[in-house]
Amino acid sequence: MSTATKCKGCGAVLQRQKPDMPGYVLSLEHLYCQACYRLLHYGEANSHFHPEDMPSLAKDALIVMISSVLHLDLLFSHPVYRYQPKATYVYVINQIDLLPASTNLDLLLKNITRKAGLHHVPYQDIILMSANNRHDIDAFKDYLKRFKQQDIYLLGVQNSGKTTLFKALSNQTEALAFKKAGLTQQALTAPFGSKTLYDMPGLYQEGYIHTMLPYATYKDLIPDREIKPRVYQLQPGHAVFLEGLIALANTGKDMVSVVLYVSRLVDIHRTNQARIVPLLDDRKRQFRVHVDAYAERPIRLPAGKQQITLADMGMVHLTGPAHVTVTYPKGMHLSLTEALFQ
Repeated sequence: MSTATKCKGCGAVLQRQKPDMPGYVLSLEHLYCQACYRLLHYGEANSHFHPEDMPSLAKDALIVMISSVLHLDLLFSHPVYRYQPKATYVYVINQIDLLPASTNLDLLLKNITRKAGLHHVPYQDIILMSANNRHDIDAFKDYLKRFKQQDIYLLGVQNSGKTTLFKALSNQTEALAFKKAGLTQQALTAPFGSKTLYDMPGLYQEGYIHTMLPYATYKDLIPDREIKPRVYQLQPGHAVFLEGLIALANTGKDMVSVVLYVSRLVDIHRTNQARIVPLLDDRKRQFRVHVDAYAERPIRLPAGKQQITLADMGMVHLTGPAHVTVTYPKGMHLSLTEALFQ
């Protein structure tokens, strides 16, 4: 008899019939499907799971909506509360340890609270924390135990740190938590005192870098420790290149200060606007990381500190008014919002 009906890593139902489908194993006695086994032991990932429908959620549940600080531009953009209006909602801003130590967290929380009000989002609390911080986890455990709801769902965009939080709250060690988007395929469950904790599949976001680069490449482009901001002063006509992926050029008449919040492993170099197209035409020789097709977007920055979010790679802070042009992989998620932190 099988000792596991679901993969302990991703939650997929174990099966031996279809090697190209989720949950495939050579033996139903295995804890992990072959995809999770190869990810765990060899760092290999060749597939990606895109959930098409909103998961089923109990109406009397506590739903913890988790957002990474890398995804703040998408905060409140998935109105789950309209899908299940009778549930209780708590918003967790996860991975705050990625922000520079000097970040004003009180201001960040104030700006997020204001944004929730503008979007008329119902919530019990908004909590800033890191799932990797033991003190934060202990405090969050005590917080969750105060609720009467028996079902606690962890829900959020892919790669927001849900499974890391699930493992820390439940002391469950077999679930896999990597910088692999779409890893959780079906809900993982664990007891939480007298309650049940659910790690739900991540909500799919178009245009993130896992949709255009292999796992072995994109995992190094997503920050996993405190980001040291890199500051560049761009004269008119000057630009910075992030790998062979993104070029940001000053197309205005005045100097622009550019603050990059990206992984330390991302190569950045200066160039000028006239060199962007020739460099990309020769991208296979010029760059370690590149894609096949690019788009160009001119952006007019309003007055004040603004943020351009570069998919799930990070963000750029600039102070307007100014004019910039971003060259980026075609289809990549790019947004302009007011900067929520400094």
